[in-house]
Amino acid sequence: MNRVMAMTAAMLAIAGCTSVPRNAGTSYECDRGTRLNVHYLPNSAVVRVNGGRTLSLRATPANRGQIYENKSGARLHRNGNQVTWNTAARSAAETCRVVMTPL
Repeated sequence: MNRVMAMTAAMLAIAGCTSVPRNAGTSYECDRGTRLNVHYLPNSAVVRVNGGRTLSLRATPANRGQIYENKSGARLHRNGNQVTWNTAARSAAETCRVVMTPL
């Protein structure tokens, strides 16, 4: 139980942190111009959108790949090197591919 509480506290600290390094994690470029930087954790993902706001998404069951969602309607579906990104404000998802970022 203490281990679960410690992991939850660590995830919340990371999710609430706006000082996540910009060149850390996996970077994606989407077909509509959105840029994502994603830090994958065991049961969640922290997503920085267009170098600005940071969203915390929780892992949900998936038949293929991994799906991360939050209560605001943001959804990241990871399948290999490609992800699909959608928010409640969009009518259709964006397809995103991994891009290399300078260190």
